[in-house]
Amino acid sequence: MEKRIGILGNVDSGKSTIIGVIKNNILDNGRGLARSSILKHPHEKASGRTSSITHHYLTSSDINNTNTIENTMENTMENTMENTRTNNCNLTFIDLAGHEKYYKTTIHGVNTCSLDYIVLMIGSNMGVSRMTIEHLTLILILKIPFIVVFSKIDMCPENIFNQSMKDLINLLEKYKVTKKLVEMNSKHITEQNYDFHNKKIIPYFKISNISGQNIDLFKNYLSNIDLIYDWNILKNESKFAIIEDTYSVNGVGLVLSVTVTSGTIHKNDRIMCGPFNGIFVEIQVKSLHNNFRELVDFLEAGKSGCINIKCAEKKTILKRNHFKRGLICLDKNNSRHLYKEFEAKIKILHHPTTIKKNYESIIHCGSIKQVAKIIDIDKDLLRTGDQSIVKFRFKKNAEFLQNNTQIIFREGKTKGIGYITQLIE
Repeated sequence: MEKRIGILGNVDSGKSTIIGVIKNNILDNGRGLARSSILKHPHEKASGRTSSITHHYLTSSDINNTNTIENTMENTMENTMENTRTNNCNLTFIDLAGHEKYYKTTIHGVNTCSLDYIVLMIGSNMGVSRMTIEHLTLILILKIPFIVVFSKIDMCPENIFNQSMKDLINLLEKYKVTKKLVEMNSKHITEQNYDFHNKKIIPYFKISNISGQNIDLFKNYLSNIDLIYDWNILKNESKFAIIEDTYSVNGVGLVLSVTVTSGTIHKNDRIMCGPFNGIFVEIQVKSLHNNFRELVDFLEAGKSGCINIKCAEKKTILKRNHFKRGLICLDKNNSRHLYKEFEAKIKILHHPTTIKKNYESIIHCGSIKQVAKIIDIDKDLLRTGDQSIVKFRFKKNAEFLQNNTQIIFREGKTKGIGYITQLIE
C-alpha cells in the first residue's frame, strides 16, 4: 500500500526542496541542491519553480533510513524514532506548483491524484501569502486532512515567526476552522497524534532543510500516520483508475501511469479507457510495473504504477497524443454514462461583479477539467456569497459524471463550489 501526500504552498516556500531532502536523505546547501535532483524540466531547474505535477516514490525502508541526516546534527538526536511502530506503507509525494499562473494545474493535480493528505508549506520568513490563502481554501473545499509545515525556520527571527503563526490562526478563524494548531516537536507528541484526522487538531512542524531541524521527526510522522481509506474493501469493487501520465517506450509501446482507486487490474485484463471525444475504447493490459520498476501481475486499489497497453479494437488506433492526464479506466461492464449537461447546487465564493446566464468558466470535477457554460439559472444574477441551482453545459465533449460529485469552478478572480444534483441525458 502507499500513502499519497500532496505538497502545497506558495512559490519559494521549499516544497520541492523538502521532497529532495527526504527522498535523497541529504541536506540542502541553500542554493537549490536538494530540489535540483527532483525537478523535471530545464526551465524549472533554472528558475527553481515547479510548473508541472510530479510524483516521487519512497519505499518503507527508504523512509526508515535516517542515518545521514541524524549524523549531521546533534541537536535533534532526541527526535530519532528507533522504536516506531511497524509500517509497510510506501510514500508517494506529489509536488504541486506554487506560482499563481500554474494554479489551474495545481487544482487539477489535487483533484486527480487521489491524495490521502496534504502538507501545506509556509515559509516562516514569508508568512501567509495570497497563494497560501488560495491553497488553504482549496484544501478546505475538498476536505482533505492536512499538516502545516513552517520551513526556513533557521533564518527566521522569532518575532517574524510569531506574526506568521498569528496570521495563520486568524485565517483559520475566518474560515470557521475549529481545529487547534498543535506543534509536533517530540517523538512522544507525534506518537499520540498518528490519527490526527479524527481529532480536533491540525499538526504543524517547524523545519529547516539546511540544518535538518525536525526533518527526521517529520519524515517518520508521515510514514506512521493512519491510512484514510479501507483499501481491502475498495479492491473488491469495480475497476476504476485515473491516468496521470503517458509514455512511449522503445520496444514496449504505449505505457500509462495510473492510480487505482477501486478494484484490481490484472495482466491481460480488457478494460475501457476514455472518454476520447465522448466515447470509451476497449484496451488490453499487456504488462504491469509498480513504481519501483518491478514487474507485477496486478495493481489493486490503493496502489499506482504503469500499465503497458494495446488497443483491443482492430479498427481503432490509439497513440500517445490521444491520451491526456485525467482520463479514466473502467470495467468493461460499466454503464459508462457520459453527460454534456448537468445541474448543480453552487455557492459563489468570490466574483468581482455579477454572474448571469451564458457565463463560462472552467469546471474541475474529479479528473475532469473543461470549460462549461451556464445555460439556465434559477435567479436573475449571482453575486459573492449567493447560492443557486444552475444548469451547466460542457463546451466540447461529454464527460463521465456521477451524482453528488463535488465541483469547483474558477475563472480569473471568480471562485465557486458546489455539487452535482442531476445528470441530464
